[in-house]
Amino acid sequence: MAQMGNKNLHLMESTPVWTAIIRLALPMMFSMIAQLVYNMTDTFFIGQTGDPNMVAGISLAMPLFMVSQGIGNIFGVGASSYISRMLGAREAETAKRTNAVSFYTTIMAGFVITIALLLFRKPILHVIGTSDATFVHADSYFSIISSFIVIALLNISLAGQIRSEGATDKAMVGTLIGIIINIILDPVFISVLNMGTAGAAWATVIGQAASLGYLLWCFISPHTMLSIHPRDFKPSGKIYREILKIGLPAALSNIVMSLAMAVRNLMAASYGDMVIAGMGVTIRVESLSFMLIMALAMGYQPFAGFNYGAKNYGRLKKGMKITLVYTTALALFFVGVFALAGRSIIALFINDAQTIAAGATFLHAFLFGLPVMGIQMTIMITFQALGKPVLGTIVSLGRQCLFYIPLVYVLNHFSGFEGFVYSQPLADIATTVVALILVSGLLKELKHHEK
Repeated sequence: MAQMGNKNLHLMESTPVWTAIIRLALPMMFSMIAQLVYNMTDTFFIGQTGDPNMVAGISLAMPLFMVSQGIGNIFGVGASSYISRMLGAREAETAKRTNAVSFYTTIMAGFVITIALLLFRKPILHVIGTSDATFVHADSYFSIISSFIVIALLNISLAGQIRSEGATDKAMVGTLIGIIINIILDPVFISVLNMGTAGAAWATVIGQAASLGYLLWCFISPHTMLSIHPRDFKPSGKIYREILKIGLPAALSNIVMSLAMAVRNLMAASYGDMVIAGMGVTIRVESLSFMLIMALAMGYQPFAGFNYGAKNYGRLKKGMKITLVYTTALALFFVGVFALAGRSIIALFINDAQTIAAGATFLHAFLFGLPVMGIQMTIMITFQALGKPVLGTIVSLGRQCLFYIPLVYVLNHFSGFEGFVYSQPLADIATTVVALILVSGLLKELKHHEK
């Protein structure tokens, strides 16, 4: 195996667990911060125009891309879970074949999605709640991003696969390249060239293309155990079953998330465009905590999959407990930050008083569910890493579908705006209770295997 591969395997197999989790998670956290800045940079510079309709237009377009990102997660999450387990079991050739199959299938899927999104973009945008004032901005952003969706899908897929061998630092560098370019181009395209939401879209596409170039170089270099060479593209029913077993539930989670966001946008539309804009800004602010917690859990994912494949169950359980401590501590830290400075943070992105007030209301409600997010995310990632698709799906769908959609309809009907706002934190708490019940069964199973 390549020298870099041996180094990464040693990290997951022999390095003290506290250290291994941190070393795997820190690059993931930097990557997530970079991804967050990707998402927030567009909103920041669009917000500086003082036009809430532009901010609302981008916010309304976002759920549609959750569907396409879900397709990327089929291969980013599904393939990476199987690759980690195969590396742990010392089946390197199967890992290489899985990576190549995932790469070329993602390309084909990307072109199909582009055609579908462009053909049906106008009816879709109307269905998700665009008004006469926001349609032109949502359509401009959506059309450009849709045309190059294959780039975004490959970034998601390849980043997940390179993390599967423990090279989380390379995934971080790829993301940072894209964000730096995006930050440079956003003010030029949006403010200097006055391109509005179209400028935000082009800056994003160019940044994503640069990230993809770096990730492709990583897989071509000799310092990887994986491959995207055509000779390793050897599809088989076994490989596709293993990818889809974990990947389809992950994709379903993204698709359901987009459905939940569309439902939320439609309900918010009844309260006015200012509420939609405030909610859109707040979602991006909230994502700072959500994505960093997720990054900690995702850094643990290759560790969990590798040690499960290697049948090192004691090390796996210790890693899960340590990750629970890390993620919960981080969640509580953000509760304090948002409680003290939430309104001021929102004001950085929009200077309209009504929009800021609406956003602050959403952020205050978010704090009630935030303390349990670390528990929820760690358990969900554990199920994905270990190839437990049904359990992972139950947890991932809980907060966006199984609990959220019924709650938001009932509470919005009986309690109005306040019920609408608090439905998400209540769904998070309910989902975490279910996750704890499910993981107790997994721990009993691992204890049995250890005997």
